[in-house]
Amino acid sequence: MLNKSIALVGLAALLALGSVAPAAAGVVFSDTFNAENGGTGALNYTGFSNWNVTQGTVDLIGNGFFDFYPGNGLYVDMDGSTGQNGGLTSKQTFAAGSYILSFNLAGSARGDINTVEVKLGSLDQFITLGSSAPFNPAMSFALTITTPDALSFTQTDSCTGSPPSATCHGGDNIGLILDNVTLATAVPEPSSLLLLGAALAGAGFIRRRRAR
Repeated sequence: MLNKSIALVGLAALLALGSVAPAAAGVVFSDTFNAENGGTGALNYTGFSNWNVTQGTVDLIGNGFFDFYPGNGLYVDMDGSTGQNGGLTSKQTFAAGSYILSFNLAGSARGDINTVEVKLGSLDQFITLGSSAPFNPAMSFALTITTPDALSFTQTDSCTGSPPSATCHGGDNIGLILDNVTLATAVPEPSSLLLLGAALAGAGFIRRRRAR
């Protein structure tokens, strides 16, 4: 009977461990783009504090300059004004660990459907949005890094996923809009840790009773 009890408590511990979900903890990287270029937009901008332009061109817009989403400060059009899909890669690399990446991505607001690829560690996500897709809600992804890696956003317009690829465009100076990028370390939810601790404590108690 005791063996069965131990097995049941052990199973509960494993189930609790499996239910541990990541939550954001300390922020290791954050960029709203609002401080760029003295708060003024610029086409084909390359002077980012936290990013390198690693493909094509991107536009820094907003604050009254090609301001498709008023009230959001500055943000980045991922297809700049040279007819080339743009790409941004963080200047900072991030150490091995578990993280939560969040950012705002909106439609072009100019009639096109576009795709952006987001890459960091285990995350390789293609996101396709229609022209009228709003900034909210923010997108969030859990990921794991095993070797130091940089974060990248690249407009690909491969149109993986929905809306249908037949209506996608690219390299036409009209791209998805990126803003409010945050990367935070991930930790288990406290409630799940408490459940796991209780299950393990129960298993230990039964083992002690059996020993006596």
